[in-house]
Amino acid sequence: MREDARRTTGSRLRALGTPLAAFGLLLVLIGAVALWVGANAHRLITGETATVRTLERCAEAVGTAPATSCGSEWVFPDGSTGHGEIKNPPVAVGDRIFAGDDWAYSSTAPLHRAVWLPGALLCLLVLGTIALAVGYRIDTRRARAAPPPPAPPHPPRHQPPGPGPTT
Repeated sequence: MREDARRTTGSRLRALGTPLAAFGLLLVLIGAVALWVGANAHRLITGETATVRTLERCAEAVGTAPATSCGSEWVFPDGSTGHGEIKNPPVAVGDRIFAGDDWAYSSTAPLHRAVWLPGALLCLLVLGTIALAVGYRIDTRRARAAPPPPAPPHPPRHQPPGPGPTT
């Protein structure tokens, strides 16, 4: 009896292997997207407008792409300063930017894109994971509740040659 139970448990675990691996991969992907969104959302919440005080250096454009960052110093309305790279230039001294103590963007648009687009992807992943889990659960219940399929009909047995019917 115990060996039958072990075989059944082993069979169930092997049958669950692929769905569990897919579910685990989705959870890892959801976690990575959530961390990405959370970091950018934190910047969006904690940042404030500032004015560029100095531009130290700007990365030159490569090919047709514009410069991607400029090192600079900025001042906040309360008089405190920050310094670091400004993402998505072009900016000039005196321009208003969106910044924290050691990071800055030329506007809030890149942060909004970095939060809302992956956030929508995160919602789709969560909903997709729930749909897959529910669908899997429904399929396994149907498989357990369904009667076994009927056996195929036996072919007619071969009659040995004989005299045949008499009339």
